[in-house]
Parts: sequence; structure tokens; C-alpha cells
Amino acid sequence: MWQTSLSFVSNSAQILFFLIGIFYAFLSLRGFRGVPPPPPRSSKKLRFALILPAYNEEKVIKFSTESLLKINYPRELFDVFVVTDHCTDATENIAKGLGACILNHSGPDRRAGKGRALKWAVSEILKNGCYDGFCYFDADSLAHPDFLTVMNDHLSMGEEAIQGRQLTKNEDVWLSTILASSQILMNRLLQIPKYISGLSATLHGKGMCFSKRITEKFSWDETCLTEDIEMQMRLIRHGVRITWAEGAVVYNEEPVTVKQYLKRNIRWTRGSMVVAKRHFNGLLMRMLKQRDLKAFEGVLYCGGVYKLIAMIIFTSILLLLTTDPFIFYFWLYRKMPGADFGEKALAMLPLFFYPVPALAAERANFKLYIGYFLTPVLGILRFPVLFGGLLRRDAVWGRTEHSSQVGIADLVQEPQRVF
Repeated sequence: MWQTSLSFVSNSAQILFFLIGIFYAFLSLRGFRGVPPPPPRSSKKLRFALILPAYNEEKVIKFSTESLLKINYPRELFDVFVVTDHCTDATENIAKGLGACILNHSGPDRRAGKGRALKWAVSEILKNGCYDGFCYFDADSLAHPDFLTVMNDHLSMGEEAIQGRQLTKNEDVWLSTILASSQILMNRLLQIPKYISGLSATLHGKGMCFSKRITEKFSWDETCLTEDIEMQMRLIRHGVRITWAEGAVVYNEEPVTVKQYLKRNIRWTRGSMVVAKRHFNGLLMRMLKQRDLKAFEGVLYCGGVYKLIAMIIFTSILLLLTTDPFIFYFWLYRKMPGADFGEKALAMLPLFFYPVPALAAERANFKLYIGYFLTPVLGILRFPVLFGGLLRRDAVWGRTEHSSQVGIADLVQEPQRVF
């Protein structure tokens, strides 16, 4: 009896995760319909607070701060706040010398990290200034000169939580090239389809813009390692849709060493596990009671965080404790065309090339195509990232070192100021 129950649970989980994959595959098709049209140009000009938290970022703070100060928007309508979080280097002096407003966060726990610094900084800005929109960046990020103009249009048409398009500023090594390619595909095959379908975009921690109402109602979580994903799920639980701004571009720095990649992704994995545990039930209740598709997709995300773990555990137990077990994925493999692995792999090859047209639509350079075809190399790092996330128990944020000396002028031609 227990063998039948175990087989039922294991195969039900496998079928569920397979259907989730099918759902996202069909959703991605909408990305080939083109990018959504931009919002109508607004004659109203809103006032913005641009918030950039930094912890010992003297190598890159100059470039990120300059990109914000050079945004092509009326200068009297935005302020740049650099939140120096327990900095012990020259970060504060560099940002202050460029003309940014400095908010020095020096609370008792210097290891608390980005969430706590943001929560404190936003409360200070709300007390001392009047802003319509609050935009968030990282010390390694660069903002396109048109960023605020686009966000102004989105806020003016009633959107309240907006994620801008994220691209990579450093494609100089094989790892960052792979990640740059993956980012482009995520924009085209996930973010755009979600926006077109009425779902919520995924927050990235940089290039985000929230209205004053959202900012006052939802403060940043100071305990989670992935404060952006935590905010995303909290907004969805409360019926707030996160929209997508294709024209509001932000550039970020990707890891250039495996050590940096592992450190960052282990933090992301651990943080995502905490978020899933915290918000799954609430999202499920909203999905059932409100028939909210945004909450449905949030449930899929939270369930997917533990997908690989569940697959390994259930399948291993089934193989060890059951004679001649039925395993859905093994059955599916046998049903694939071809007699041996080589033939089956050849039959599935078109699926591997499926994202290539998306790269073409994004006018990706040749290096990014190479990056996509190298993506399977990162598959060997999934297990150390997964188990690192499982084993990690501390809530220390742990920053990834940034060193890219790329400025906004290296990526886009600086427009002539029109304001």
C-alpha cells in the first residue's frame, strides 16, 4: 500500500512540474509577437527620488551615480540619493563629490544588508521630500538617459509598480556573456509575455519604479536575502500588478568568476526558498478566492523553487524502495522518438534552437549567440547552488564584488538635453 502511495505522490509531482514547464513554454510564444507599444507620452512631469544603496563600492560608484545624474529629464524634478550602508572606503566621498545626496546608514548591525538600508532610507526620504515616484538602482547598475521619461509615462497612465528592462553592461568573459544572453531571453520570452498576458513582471532589484502610494504602503523587508522577490510576491498577494517598461533600460554587471556566480546565486536560492515558504499559502488563497491569474503565476514560481529538490527526493526514494517502479519522466523519455539516447537527443534538438529567433528579434550580437549555446555549461553549477541554498541558514546579505569600469557613455550615445 505504501509503495502505491509513494508512487502516486512522486509521479503526481513529476507531472505537475512537467505541466508547469509546458505552461511557461506556451507563455513564451507571446514574446515572438513583438514588444508591447510604449505608453502615450505624458505632458505631466512627475517628481522622482532615485535611490542607490551601496556598500564599499568605490570601484564602480562613480559610473552608476553619473548615469543617474545625466538622465535626460528636468534636473529640478529628480534627486539622486546614494545610501552608504556602513561604508569604510571612499564610496561616500566619490558620490558626494559628483553631486548626489548622501544618506549614511550606520545602524548597529552592519551585516543586515540591502533590505534594511532601503527600508531606513525610504522612510527618511518620505519624511523630508515630496516625490511622485521612487526608482531603485544598484551600485553596479547604469540607467539609460531616457529612463525617467519612460517611467514618467507609465506612472502617468496609472501604473504603480513598474520594472524596467535589464541588460548586461559587461560581456567580456565567457560567464558574463552567457548570463547576458540569458537576460535577453528572459526579457523577451518571460517578461514581455507576462506583461502582454496581464501577469506581473518579475522584479530585478534595479530599474524598478514604485508610486508614492505603493512606497508608503509596502516597506522593504529587512530580513530576506532577496528583498526584490519578497516585494514582488507581497505586491501580488495584495492585488498589485507589476508592469513592464520596455523602454526604461537599466544595465547591470554580471559575475565574471565562478566564485562570484556561486556566491550570488546561493544567496538568491536561499532567499527564494524563504520567500516561497512565506508567501505560497497567501498566494494560493488569493488565487482560489479572487481567481487571480497573477497569484496563480506566483504560486507556480513558489512551487518551482523546490522543484529540483522534490524531484531528487521523490525519485530517489521510489527507486530505492520500490521494485520495477513507474517513473513519469522515465516513461516520457521512452516515448520520445528514437531508439537510443543519440537519436532522442537529435529529435529534441529543435527545442534547443527555439530561443534563437528571440535573440535575432533583439538584434543580439554574435557573441551573445555563442553565450546561449554555452548555457548548458552552467548546468553543472545547479547542484552546488541548490545545496548551498539549502544549507545556508544565516540572513547575512553578502554582496558580490563589482569592478566593471564601463560607463553609460560606453553603451549609449548621450542625447542632447531637451529639458
